[in-house]
Amino acid sequence: MKNILVTGGAGFIGSHTCLSLLERGYKVFVIDSFINSHPIALERVLEILKIPKNKSREKLKIFKCDLRDKELLENIFYEIFKEFKEIHGVIHFAGLKAVAESLSSPLKYWDVNVSGTINLLDLMQKYDCKTFVFSSSATIYAQSDNSLLH
Repeated sequence: MKNILVTGGAGFIGSHTCLSLLERGYKVFVIDSFINSHPIALERVLEILKIPKNKSREKLKIFKCDLRDKELLENIFYEIFKEFKEIHGVIHFAGLKAVAESLSSPLKYWDVNVSGTINLLDLMQKYDCKTFVFSSSATIYAQSDNSLLH
């Protein structure tokens, strides 16, 4: 069984990705800060798959962590590697994505999205994890009148 780490795994796209991975027999590790999501999304994934709570940790392990907290993130990587020896791949959905807020708070977005990703990539390199899928945006854009820019 392969081990996949999903950042932002409790979000809409992340939870659906976890569902698909679990259906295909992967061991899934989720790192999520739960800023824009809730752990109940992952509980629902387990319900859909009919995985009893007492068996859920065998298939899905959830860590609450902001990717900017490099010390906690490293502890999570260490815990996974200590028990499972390897992370075969990382799917990275964790990040802020509200367009209007990104325009009004660009440094916040830079800090969360860029700093968090750099921390993740640093630890992937340290733990020799070379497979990375990056979702740069899960936002759907429509034609705009540019009112946000004025």
